[in-house]
Amino acid sequence: MTKGNNPFGDYSDFITSVDDLEALSGPPMPQILAKELQELDEICSEFISKSPMCIMATANPAGYVDLSPRGDPPGFSSVLGSTLLALPDRPGNKRMDSFHNLLKDPRIGLLFFVPDRGETLRIRGTARLCRDARLLESMQVNNRAPKLALLVHVETAFMHCPKCIMRSNLWQPEKWQDASDLADMNAAMVKHAHIPVSPEEWFKKLMEEGEIDLY
Repeated sequence: MTKGNNPFGDYSDFITSVDDLEALSGPPMPQILAKELQELDEICSEFISKSPMCIMATANPAGYVDLSPRGDPPGFSSVLGSTLLALPDRPGNKRMDSFHNLLKDPRIGLLFFVPDRGETLRIRGTARLCRDARLLESMQVNNRAPKLALLVHVETAFMHCPKCIMRSNLWQPEKWQDASDLADMNAAMVKHAHIPVSPEEWFKKLMEEGEIDLY
């Protein structure tokens, strides 16, 4: 329940200013502020070379933020220089929300993960969609090159502390909850998109139409 048209109406005591926020949290250590780089150093580059996954953040002109996971074999994101990254675009659902956003607003955020490591790498910059043949050829997996790559100009980069990974037990399978009863993607698609078939029939249709293809 909410009060009137206010979705937060059932709650009170909100933080509404920077002063309130900093009074609650305290100021960061000077070293925490100083760790932000304007280019990738050898530590950042090595982390990216071991990363099989990142989360990409973009925004549309209205300011609504979109998050999209990107994954491939470790090192799928190529460090082309101290301020330049390239990420391949593999077959997906063809919505391309992130790319639609970037065509209107080139600002981008990336968060890189490495399995069994608590640290993450945060990057901010601007991006361009690229079809350079030589670049795409260098990104082959299973002898198949992507049709598109994302070039990212790095403006800031810094390593993020491991506390959230440690608290979540993300890389500790023995502490994971049993998720075997969760709906899979096919079941979610059938329900959310009101598709009048069973999840099994939907999966079969995707297979027959060639929509399921990792590379």
